[in-house]
Amino acid sequence: MSHYFSARFGRRFSWLAVFALLIFSTIFVLSEAKALEYGGIGGRPAYPRADNPRTESIFIHTLTPGTSQEEGVLLVNNSADKKTLLVYGVDSIVSSGGAFACRQFSEAKEGVGAWLDLEKAEVELNSGASELIPFNIKVPADASVGEHNGCIVIQEKKEEGGEQAGVNLSFRTGLRVAVSIPGDIVRELAIVSFSLERGKQGSIILTPELENRGNVSIDADVKIITKNIFGLEKVEQGGEFPILRDQSSTWNFEVKKPFWGGFYRSQLKVSYQQDPGTEIGKDSAAPLTVLEGETLTFFSAPQAWALVIEILVLLAIIALIFLFLISRKRRNWVRRSWREEEIEVSDIKSLADARKVSWKLLAKVNGLKAPYVLESGKKLKLPPRSWLFISLVNLCLQPAKLAFGLLFSKEKMICFSIFADHVEKKV
Repeated sequence: MSHYFSARFGRRFSWLAVFALLIFSTIFVLSEAKALEYGGIGGRPAYPRADNPRTESIFIHTLTPGTSQEEGVLLVNNSADKKTLLVYGVDSIVSSGGAFACRQFSEAKEGVGAWLDLEKAEVELNSGASELIPFNIKVPADASVGEHNGCIVIQEKKEEGGEQAGVNLSFRTGLRVAVSIPGDIVRELAIVSFSLERGKQGSIILTPELENRGNVSIDADVKIITKNIFGLEKVEQGGEFPILRDQSSTWNFEVKKPFWGGFYRSQLKVSYQQDPGTEIGKDSAAPLTVLEGETLTFFSAPQAWALVIEILVLLAIIALIFLFLISRKRRNWVRRSWREEEIEVSDIKSLADARKVSWKLLAKVNGLKAPYVLESGKKLKLPPRSWLFISLVNLCLQPAKLAFGLLFSKEKMICFSIFADHVEKKV
């Protein structure tokens, strides 16, 4: 008996566990499938596919001409007030920047908008309520091969009273409907241009333009990498963007004015799946096709504080170079012109004044230490008494030596050199 009750309890517990698991899974899935909302109203596909996450926000189907597909859109009202919602189908368009957009209700339906047959056109929802609206996708028998796009639009309806009674539509949001007709599918993307222009406050606006030359939409992974010429600064921009068939798309990416300024290079890379069997939201095993645009080079002026710092650093470098050249010139002068002589004075300052040099230089050249007491008769390296005149004499004798060597024999040249050196020593 006890075994019987134990078995029955075990089976009941198992069923309860399975039921609880199903409820938890349902709640989890519903929480993950978020509706597209604007102003608290919106919707989502009612039957997303487990194998394609994009079907949680896009209606994606592959249908042959002349067939139909049952679908459903779940309308939600997450605002604080009761709402009356209009739901209808329209054709898709491309915005000025190349993004996906939906036509207005009043515009003619010539594409997917005409293929959509919704069960209801108007729904009244309380705050926090939702409602499933079934609809049918009817593909015409003459539908062309490739991808066709349309929209299911969810829009708030507002009644205006008074003398100007009428209907005011607001809070409009749309769900993309993508229908692919099988056949000779072409997936081809091309870079039309990659340009730049100066923006506000010294920024750079980079504008790539891509063209879809195929018959299905393509998800393009656009990446722009901007580096300075040393590769120390790096800015990456871009994202993944859908480009509809037979359409071109452009985007503007702003590179803010760099602090230090300088020369920069921007490179465009576009990756996409060229495999004809690729479906929206599903990756293909085939490798991605990579397109590279031209590299743009531009100069950006530094910011104000950076310019001040750079000027100060430049002046410091110039000062260091100047000091180095002066120091080297002085070393060369000491090495070539200074000679050892016996001194008769004991005061280093008097000796320095007599030779028209700094006493610190005199002490440095001779390795003298404080208190710099000099002994009479000691030999020190000293500059010539008239070192400027001697330098001028040497300057004049050098061309004479060269000319004499060119005009006369080697023996006469040696004699002239001895004479010139003698003149230099005497002076």
